[in-house]
Amino acid sequence: MSAHLLRIAATAADSCEMSRVWSCWLGGALICLAMPGIAWAQTDSAELREEDEEPNQHAILEPVGTESASERSQWLLDGAELVLKPRTYYLHRDYDVANTRAGWALGGGLEFRSGWWQDRIRFGATVSTSQKLYGPSDKDGTQLFKPGPEAFTVFSEAYATVRLGGDHGVHIGRQSIDLPYMGKHDLRMIPNTFNAVTVGNKPSDGLAYMAGYVDSIKYKDSDEFTPMSEAAGAEDTDKALTFWGFRYRMPDQSVYGLIHQRTPDLFHTTFAKAEKRLEFSEDLSLWADVSYTQQSSIGEELIGDFKTHLISTRIELVSGDDKFRVGASRTDDGGDIKKPYGNPANYLSIIINDFDRADEDAFSLGYSRDMGQIGPGRLSFFANMVWGDTPDSGPNASPDASEFDLTVDWRLNEGWSEKVWVRLRAAWVHQDDDYPGADDLFDFRIIVNYDFDLLSR
Repeated sequence: MSAHLLRIAATAADSCEMSRVWSCWLGGALICLAMPGIAWAQTDSAELREEDEEPNQHAILEPVGTESASERSQWLLDGAELVLKPRTYYLHRDYDVANTRAGWALGGGLEFRSGWWQDRIRFGATVSTSQKLYGPSDKDGTQLFKPGPEAFTVFSEAYATVRLGGDHGVHIGRQSIDLPYMGKHDLRMIPNTFNAVTVGNKPSDGLAYMAGYVDSIKYKDSDEFTPMSEAAGAEDTDKALTFWGFRYRMPDQSVYGLIHQRTPDLFHTTFAKAEKRLEFSEDLSLWADVSYTQQSSIGEELIGDFKTHLISTRIELVSGDDKFRVGASRTDDGGDIKKPYGNPANYLSIIINDFDRADEDAFSLGYSRDMGQIGPGRLSFFANMVWGDTPDSGPNASPDASEFDLTVDWRLNEGWSEKVWVRLRAAWVHQDDDYPGADDLFDFRIIVNYDFDLLSR
C-alpha cells in the first residue's frame, strides 16, 4: 500500500563497579534462559504473565492480527461496539533549577468498532480530546495539551480491517500499534497513533508474525500526523518506516521474539528478547528476561553517523501476591538509544528516565504487591529504584542519575463505578550535582480512567 493511498484515507478521516555487577547479572540471567526443560511443576494452560502497567517501558511484541471469528454477521452494526473512555489527568513536576511544569486535563476517547461484515471487513474510528482545566502558560511542557498550552480534538484512529482467514488480518489507515520502539506510549491523555498498513496474526500461544508500512505518526500532544523521517529528526523529509517481526509464546508463557524496523537513509533498529518462566509451585515462579537492541545509521545518514546497542536483563520472583525484581542494563558508547516513535524497551525504563544514554550502566531493584479487595475496588502498588552511571568526561559525559518511583492503583469493580481505574504516581530524580546542567526533580500525577460501553447498557 502506497503512502499516497494512506494519506487519502487519513484525509478522509482527519560506573566500573556497576559494570562488574551488570556482567555478573547478565551471566546469571543467560544461565537461567539456557536451562533445558525444567522438571518443576508446570501447568498445561498457565495464565498470561501479569506485569506492572508501566507505560514508559514496552518490551512486549503485541500481535497485529485479528480475533478468530466466532459468529458470522451480515451487517456492520451486528456486534458493533461504541465505548466511551473518559480520562482526567493531573501532572505537577517541580525542578530545582528549571521551571515548574503543571497541568490538569479532562478528555479521553470515543471508540467505535463495527461488526464483521460477511466475517471479512470491519471498520473502526476513535475521536480523542484533551481539554484544559488548568494549564498556565508559564508551566507549559506537561504534554497533556498541544504546546501553548492548547486544548485539542483529533480523529486519532480511522481504519479498516480485512480478515484474511482465522486470526490473520490486514489493518489499513490511522491505527494503534504497540511494539518496542514504536507504539502508543500511553503516558498522557491521548496515545500515539500511526498512519499505516499492518498485517499479522493473533494467536494466544505459538507463532505470531507481524509486518507493516508506517507512513506517519501522531504524537500524544498533537493533532497532526508527521512523516516518520521528520519525526526522527530529518527536517523536510518524507520517508516511511517498514517493519517485520515475530513472537513465539510457549504453553508455560515463556516468550521469544524479534522485530526489525527500518527508516531509509536514517537508521534501523533490531530488538530481540527471551523471557523464560520457571514455575516451582502454584504460588511461586521465576521470570528470567534478556533483551538486546541494536541501532545504526543507514544510507545517507540524515540524522548522523552512529552505531550503538543496549543489553537489558531482569529477574523477577513471583510469590503469591508479591513480586521481587532486580535488573541491569548496559548501553554501548556509540550513542544514545533513539526512540522517536515511542515505547522505550529497556527493562529499566521507568516514569522519568529510560537509562539508555551512551556508555550508561544501570542497575534496578523493584517490588510489587497486590493488596486484594479494599472497599469497592482492588488495590495494588509497585515501586522501582534505578541507578544510572555514565562517564564523567569525554563525548559521552552526562550526570549520573538515580530515580525512585511509586505507583498505586485502585481498580473499582462494584456498582456504578465498575471499570473506574484510579492511579497515583510519584517519581524522585537525583542527578550528580558536580555535572553542569544537573537538575533534581519531583514528579506527581493523578490519573482517573473509565470505560463505559454505550451499546450494551
